[in-house]
Amino acid sequence: MTEQFVTHREFIRLTESEPLVLAVSALADFLWEDFVRDSRPCVKYLADHYNIKQLSRFGKELFDYLYNGSAVTPLVSIDEVEEYFRAQQNGLNPEMPKGYKPESAFWLGLFADICDAPVWPQVVANCVGNQFNSGNNAVNILNELSEVIQKEIDSDSLSIESLTEGADKLQQIREDYLKAKKAGDNEKAAKLRQEGKQLAKQIEQSLQKSRQQLQPSTAAAVEKAKQKSDDMEKAMMSLAGDEKGKGQKGMDLDEKRKLAAKLSKNSKLRQLARRLGALRRAWNDRKRARRSAANYSDIVGARFSDAITQAFPAEIAIAGTEEGKALFLLKYSQKTLLTKDYEAKIKELDRGPLVMYIDISGSMAGDSEIWSKAIAFVVTEECLKSNRKVQINLFDTEVQDSIVLTPGSANNESLIDFVMSWITKGGTSFVSVINHALTKADIDDKADILLITDGCAQVPEAFIKRLNNFKQEQGITWNSFCIGKASEVLSSFSDIVQIVDTENDPECSDLFQTVLS
Repeated sequence: MTEQFVTHREFIRLTESEPLVLAVSALADFLWEDFVRDSRPCVKYLADHYNIKQLSRFGKELFDYLYNGSAVTPLVSIDEVEEYFRAQQNGLNPEMPKGYKPESAFWLGLFADICDAPVWPQVVANCVGNQFNSGNNAVNILNELSEVIQKEIDSDSLSIESLTEGADKLQQIREDYLKAKKAGDNEKAAKLRQEGKQLAKQIEQSLQKSRQQLQPSTAAAVEKAKQKSDDMEKAMMSLAGDEKGKGQKGMDLDEKRKLAAKLSKNSKLRQLARRLGALRRAWNDRKRARRSAANYSDIVGARFSDAITQAFPAEIAIAGTEEGKALFLLKYSQKTLLTKDYEAKIKELDRGPLVMYIDISGSMAGDSEIWSKAIAFVVTEECLKSNRKVQINLFDTEVQDSIVLTPGSANNESLIDFVMSWITKGGTSFVSVINHALTKADIDDKADILLITDGCAQVPEAFIKRLNNFKQEQGITWNSFCIGKASEVLSSFSDIVQIVDTENDPECSDLFQTVLS
């Protein structure tokens, strides 16, 4: 048993080294270095015992294949190498494929096994032409393979001498052979040639055997890497938003890099992304249900149109005969179907801004903190889409921090940074919230105020009276959401108090959408 080698994480190195499997295209070479320099991905290296150049080079070649698909330039035909290996296993003595080097047997075989992994076609399909996805998947595969290789070395199943030192020795023999031939020393050249053949055979057999033992682990490593990349992509979609607003575009590469870096370093942000994804799905489901149930109210008359779903029964009946179908189609094409005219339920077209006060006291730590961040994120997105300004204020015993987001100028990065900046600590003071609303918040007419808390705190009667007068004068509605339990104090100054079950996303979505509609 060899000594136990340990991995250490460091930023992937951009080192020049001999190609292993592919002659990387100039475009892929540039895009890989650009991705590495900007994203600074970490890779698990086998400290002091592993040729880092090979690992880094292999990552670049994986990137080339992922980005360009099958439009790559292999140093040697992978199919020919596989046939060569099979012939050897069958006891034959085949000719080496053109361009093949025995010391590359491990990397060639490993590359072939990656391409044979069941999920590989899905990985490639998601990466072709996409620099970020190609880089992210290449790094994830590299990290998974590094762990697999380390285990093989620890168990003596893979000879690190054959993988690194043997290759150096073989290259030195080749150089010495050429020098001997050039000097006319045929005897020495013949001896070096024989020595090189023997060493090449030993290296090839050792590496090929190790590679075969790695095959199941290689397929599993590719699958795990794909899952990590998929999870990252889902998390970024959750944090970046699930639909494009008017005049907006999706994340560009720089935004993806920044967000991926934040996600990889911050476990709480990953928690938020998962919670946000579930909450946003429930939010959108409830929103669709509410929209379909509340599109129209009372019939106020009739009008001509082509809206079949609103046509009177008598008009639909026309299409009940062969002769009537032609008339129905004519009326439909000319928009002369007699249809119901509804009074649309349009409430308060000119809505005011939204002001949120979110409790960040110590009792909110844990699930309540993650939920409050996720609901703040979803509510803010919804309001910005509806062209409403949003103000978020964080409080414990006083209002600690605030941010104002305006439609058109806000972006998810600033919202993410603010959401992740708050930490839970201290006690709870509703007086500080009311005082802030009365004196510092710059609350416009028709504003809606949302207070999210899990606590209870005393409020003097004078403050309650001042707030109620202020709400009446400004036309403001104050909505309080209390996590887990009712609060009589909240009822004394709130227009509506809702009890929130943070585990029930559909119910939470309904409560907040009712307030925002």
